[in-house]
Amino acid sequence: MIFRIIILLLLVIVLVSLNWFKVLLAQDLTSILSDKELQLLKERQVHEEGRGQTSESEYYQSPRVFDQQPPKDPADSGSNAPRNLSSTASDPAGAEVPVADGALRRLPEFDELRPFGSDLFKAPSENEPPADIASAPDYILGPGDNIIIYLWGRAEREYNLTVDREGKVFIPRVGEIIAWGLTLERFTQAAKKQFSKAYSEFDLTISLGKVRSIRIYVTGEVARPGAYTVSSLTSLFNAIYLAGGPNERGTMRSIKLMRQGQPAAFVDLYNLLLAGDNSTDVRLQSGDVIFVPVTGARVAVRGQVRRSALYELKGEETAPDVLILAGGTTAEAHLERVMLERVSKASEWEVIDMNLSLSPDSGAPGPTLKDGDRITVFSIFDFKANRVAIHGHVKHPGAYERNDTTRVRDLVLQGELQPYDVYYERADLFRRYADRRIEVIPVDLTAILAGDAQSNLLLQDQDSLHVYSIDEVQRDKYAYIEGEVDKPGRYPLYDSMTVKDLIFLAGSFTRAAERHQAEIARLDSLGNVSLIYVNLDDDGSGQSLLAEDDHVYIRQIPEWRLQRAITIDGEVNYPGNYTISNRDETLYDLLQRAGGFTKNAFPKGIIFDRRSIGGQLERQKVQQLLDRSQPLIEDSLGNLVQQRIFEYDLQAMNRVIIDIEKIIQTKGRDGDVILEPGDRIYVPPVPSGISVMGAVGANGTIKFVKGKNVEYYVKRAGNFTRQSDKGEVRLMRAEGEVLSGNGTLGKKVELGDVIIVPSKIEKDRNWLRTLTTAVGATTGVLTSVYIVSRM
Repeated sequence: MIFRIIILLLLVIVLVSLNWFKVLLAQDLTSILSDKELQLLKERQVHEEGRGQTSESEYYQSPRVFDQQPPKDPADSGSNAPRNLSSTASDPAGAEVPVADGALRRLPEFDELRPFGSDLFKAPSENEPPADIASAPDYILGPGDNIIIYLWGRAEREYNLTVDREGKVFIPRVGEIIAWGLTLERFTQAAKKQFSKAYSEFDLTISLGKVRSIRIYVTGEVARPGAYTVSSLTSLFNAIYLAGGPNERGTMRSIKLMRQGQPAAFVDLYNLLLAGDNSTDVRLQSGDVIFVPVTGARVAVRGQVRRSALYELKGEETAPDVLILAGGTTAEAHLERVMLERVSKASEWEVIDMNLSLSPDSGAPGPTLKDGDRITVFSIFDFKANRVAIHGHVKHPGAYERNDTTRVRDLVLQGELQPYDVYYERADLFRRYADRRIEVIPVDLTAILAGDAQSNLLLQDQDSLHVYSIDEVQRDKYAYIEGEVDKPGRYPLYDSMTVKDLIFLAGSFTRAAERHQAEIARLDSLGNVSLIYVNLDDDGSGQSLLAEDDHVYIRQIPEWRLQRAITIDGEVNYPGNYTISNRDETLYDLLQRAGGFTKNAFPKGIIFDRRSIGGQLERQKVQQLLDRSQPLIEDSLGNLVQQRIFEYDLQAMNRVIIDIEKIIQTKGRDGDVILEPGDRIYVPPVPSGISVMGAVGANGTIKFVKGKNVEYYVKRAGNFTRQSDKGEVRLMRAEGEVLSGNGTLGKKVELGDVIIVPSKIEKDRNWLRTLTTAVGATTGVLTSVYIVSRM
């Protein structure tokens, strides 16, 4: 027995010694290997433990062309270092929530309320992305992504591939496969096609390993704007969380994603906060910019609601809509009197009582909310008797204690009317009854303050008096002025405003104004218009009082023209711009002022251009009439198509054909033209010859020979071509007259004339198709006759 115990002790001593020597002889790899070599060793150890003993030929890994070291903590690299994305969850509530039993009695001050959803971004951010983030089917591969291919069947292989900077992966015996821009599913299809060239009877699966990093930018009203280096699987929501979310000034309802300079998505975080809906989340790409604009209109909600906070408006929301955003009201909410506080036009707080206990079908949801509105939902336990209230255009709106002798005058004196803009003729007293009826009782503030006992009503519990401002009751009044004033338009109608006052407000007269008389168009209560003419030279008439919606017209001086300029160019002694001296000045008078023609002038070819002609034709809708005059044809599909036989040239219509020789010979007594502002006259030099153009052998200018006809010049130009239409030859005279017809070839040509030879219009005639159609029709008729004869 003792012997066995001794042997057992020796065995224990040997085992402990061996383990001790093993520790002493073991090498510390961390002291002799670099961080990169240790990382490679760990990856190989994990890989071998998962797949057992595998020969080196069955495993392939791409060369490391990308830095795959784990990202550093941004705190270690300075404030400008790229940050890594992480995401977490938080309670989206933005303010304290009253307990169900009504234990929370204190109404929070409006200054204490925070924007709804701001607590979502208060949790501390993670510095590294989670390792188990899943890839999506729509994930698009790019340089730096890690792809793992498992091949089995007749051949068993495993490939650990990294997409290189050119967007490709290399596989031994298979070759290169382009991966950039493909989803995993499409890349799998491309890989199977490529593997089939080297292997048979195989199957493969592809999964995504490590993913690449991308650079994105978060700008605007966020807690931490800047550039971030994140995983390519990052979504817009993750990036907003990483940047700390919108700040106090940032919107949560219209966040913009910019991609390549264009808006790619708009996100409303309220969908996520209120319903957990992340369907608008977008996967980011490198270079994306997330912009958070300044918040829109906000409304503060407090009291007996689930979430007291600041809520951002997006459209035409009313109080019930905002209460839904606030999670609804609590069980002790007093909906018969919900208080809305609003800044009025006079920059004063006004209070509006709303009854939200009515059904939506009653048509009383309350006014549309505006920026800065404040809503308070009181508790039924705070609703006390012996209370009356005054609201509206008073200095101290709110609730006041009532006793058996309290009257309207007492309440008005306590609320203290504003010193201006108070509508004294009527205020409304809203009286509530036990059966929830509400009566509106008009009261006359002027009579009450003057001591009228009959108007000074005795108040009852829960009475509410609303004092109106003049702007709320009376519409804005305007007067209008048009015509020859510097700033025509609409102007406020001030008290005792006259015609001269309105003219002065409109910047006074222009140079073209008729300053002696103004016309007023006045509309009476029956809709009838009366015209009133005011003598502006008479101080009494000029001080005529204006009425609401009066239209004052300041007419223009008859035939007024500020600029009566014309232009004459070309072969005159003094070319340039001239001002028409009187309304009857003619072309002959202008030629005399310009010093007459030069020695090189060709008066017969003078061009007189009047731009007002084109404008007049345009006002008469001539172009539309010509377009409707174009013929219609039916195409092969049976559709009507309008042909364009002629084109309408507005500029060509501005030329006026004149006989300058007659004007010169008669010294302007016959054929002269009265000038208009904007006229342009051009006197050409003596032409070099006769221009021949169109379907002739050679277009050009031929030396003028006196007495020769059109045919002579056509022959000199190479004669007619096969496409020439000899019957449509045109001779255009230097003064603009055009001659055409069969006798044109024999017309004598004068210096400066132009000869135009048009081409024939060929008709498309398909004789074979016509013959085939005729034979087919004849055969059909004979067949019908034969069938009828056999019956």
